[in-house]
Formats: sequence, C-alpha cells, structure tokens
Amino acid sequence: MATANNFKELEKLIKQKIVKSLQVEVAQSVRETMKEKVQEEVYNVYTPTLYDRQEDRGGLIDDKNIIIHPVVGNTLTVESRRMDGDKNVGQVVETGIGYDYEFAYSGRPRPFVEKTAEELRNTNAHVAALHKGLVRQGLNVEVK
Repeated sequence: MATANNFKELEKLIKQKIVKSLQVEVAQSVRETMKEKVQEEVYNVYTPTLYDRQEDRGGLIDDKNIIIHPVVGNTLTVESRRMDGDKNVGQVVETGIGYDYEFAYSGRPRPFVEKTAEELRNTNAHVAALHKGLVRQGLNVEVK
C-alpha cells in the first residue's frame, strides 16, 4: 500500500482514491439509478404499438448509451446518449422536444435525468457508493 511522508502526499493519495471510487462505484450507482428512472419515467408510461423498444439492446437503458465522462476536479458526469443519426434520443425524451412524429408523449417531457438527480439527492446512493469505493481501496472512512 502506498504511503505518504507529508500532508501534501497524503492529500494526493486520498484524491487519487476518490477519483477511482467516482469512476467505479459512483459511476455504476448513478448508471443503475438512471436506468431505473428511464424504466419508470419512459418505458412504464406507455407501450408502443408501431415499434419494438430496444431497451437494454441499444436503447436508453443499454449501458453503452449511458456515458460516464472522466472525472474533472471532483466531478463525475453521467449522460444518456442514445443516438439516432445526429439526434440524441435521450435528450428528446427528457425534454419532449424534437420528435419526428406525433404521438401521446410528443411534446411532453419525461424527465428521467432530472428524476435521477432527485433520487440521488433523496437516497444519497452516490455517497454510499463513494464510501464503498474508498473502503475497497483500504481507507477507513465514516459517512456522516
């Protein structure tokens, strides 16, 4: 295990562990929360009759369409990016703007990103995931 000889080195080691926890445990926790909110806010509200949903096979809850952006500072960014040509389908669904055809939810936002953030604020699942990641890396930390 790495050691630190002074506070500056200790701070650097801790920051590295935080970044690693953000990239692994926190990213996975946020991704799973977003998938739950897509299911609730998008897929569960109606059943299409003209097409089959892709869901976890290229759709909004496919892991490859929930992009984890690298940590900048202490910030991890998670984005839904299900593309149809140049159109970000996740953004269209989130805002309700940009549909190519009229149907019951055209023009009606289904704010799964907003609901994901709300869920994380309410449950602190991202904080628990950070704690889990730091403990996995050998730190003895306490969540208050």
